[in-house]
Amino acid sequence: MKKSLQLGALLLLLGLAAHAQTEVQVVTQVVEKSWPYREGNELNIEGDKAKIVVETWDEPTVRVVLELVAKHPDRVVAERELGYMVHTAEVVGQDIYLRNYLKTPNGDKTTEASITAIYTVTLPDDCPVYLKNNFGNTFVSNLARSLRINSEFSKVRIANVSGEVAVSSRFGQLDGEGIDGNVSLSAHRTNVTLRDIRGNFDIRSKFGTIKLFTDPNLLLNELLTLNIEAEKSDVFFFSQEPTAFGYDLIAHYGNITAPQDLKMNFLENTESLKRAVFSPTDGAASLSVKITFGDLVIRKP
Repeated sequence: MKKSLQLGALLLLLGLAAHAQTEVQVVTQVVEKSWPYREGNELNIEGDKAKIVVETWDEPTVRVVLELVAKHPDRVVAERELGYMVHTAEVVGQDIYLRNYLKTPNGDKTTEASITAIYTVTLPDDCPVYLKNNFGNTFVSNLARSLRINSEFSKVRIANVSGEVAVSSRFGQLDGEGIDGNVSLSAHRTNVTLRDIRGNFDIRSKFGTIKLFTDPNLLLNELLTLNIEAEKSDVFFFSQEPTAFGYDLIAHYGNITAPQDLKMNFLENTESLKRAVFSPTDGAASLSVKITFGDLVIRKP
């Protein structure tokens, strides 16, 4: 027994020593740039393995802090491979273009070190923004004019954004709250959760889950229209007052579930096709859903 304890202690010490030897080394490079903001400017960011944060302020300036980070147990490797992350910043006409991408000697995107680009952007709320990000994370808040996002294998979060909003996401996750405007969403193998929404929403989904929560302060005379086409996706609609909305719902090979006080009129109700409609006394808001091989659920939060 004594020899077993000694052997266990020795193995533990060897494990701790190995862990100490593999301590991760972090190498960082920071680049900061600013441009005066004028009406007509647009910010474009094309990120690769990037974390992008866009915030607003009252200054008439677009400010970008780019932090490049490489992590590896060998500091020499981290320093060398940090140079593989190329970054550019230029102004073309009225547009500001930022870009980062990996350029390795062998031409592929495989590196020994873990390399990340972190953008922190601060700009006026009426500056239009276009973002493209792959294998990263994006967070945008408080914009008031125009936001376009093209995302793959990434997480996207949007908060308190109004105006024209267009998001395309593949193999990712989209979370939003406080969105108000003309909104277009295309989601492929992406789960979507939107809270406190108002405005016009046009949503296309394949192979994902959609969860929509209306703004609890939404007045009945305020506009909220939802047009959803979903394939092999489930749609959940949450509202404190489900009967305040009009519904035109079609489910091919799916189910429609609604609260008992929402007296749906089923125009079709077969295993292969269900169509249900409901018209409130005040038809200021409406939900139109066409779903194939998925379920639609309407309920209170």
